[in-house]
Amino acid sequence: MPSTVASIRPDLSWAHWRPAVTTGAWVVALFAIGMLLTRAYAVPLRTELAAHALAGAAVFVASAVVAVLLPMLTNLPLVPLAVLAYGPATTATLLLAGWLIGAMLAFAVGRRGREAILERFPSVMRHAQIERLIDPRRRLLSLTLLRMTFPVDLLSYALGLFSPQTGWRDNLLSTALGAAPFAVLFAWFPTLEAAQQALLFGLCTLAFVAWSAWVLRGRPPGER
Repeated sequence: MPSTVASIRPDLSWAHWRPAVTTGAWVVALFAIGMLLTRAYAVPLRTELAAHALAGAAVFVASAVVAVLLPMLTNLPLVPLAVLAYGPATTATLLLAGWLIGAMLAFAVGRRGREAILERFPSVMRHAQIERLIDPRRRLLSLTLLRMTFPVDLLSYALGLFSPQTGWRDNLLSTALGAAPFAVLFAWFPTLEAAQQALLFGLCTLAFVAWSAWVLRGRPPGER
């Protein structure tokens, strides 16, 4: 693990983290709005969603795919609706499926559409040195850690564009491993009581701060 973090450390700074943190703050805010609206109109929403369960699931997965392909979008405000209709386990599965499909499509587009992507999403250039962030001896582990650190959308494009050593299998597995905890977290969060939500949010915030400090310092917690 230290060698993996050491290989990542030289290129990571607040300039790399700031867009991810800003995006994360907006996502959390929109997710909270979705939760509030779902709770306020739970009865009519549940009735309507039950009448169109299959179509709703297809739309939810498609929205997750589009949210990965178009980095300025997010489908997380729809998660509370999906939880209301299908329950947390199914919602987490659908959300992860959408992210996986989107990540693979973005990776494929990155492999073939360099000029168009750089023109429309110039922020991807922040990851031009992405290969330097990956330990060749622990490629899957490095990619999984990056998936848990950077937005899945831009990272998928960046890997397709700038990481010739990353294959389809590595991209698929790292997305599944890195994104699965977040799919579960978002799907189960709306089912918790307010006090539990506040506690979980606080713990996740602390975990993110600790993880950020660890990566930026280049050494595991507790190592001197």
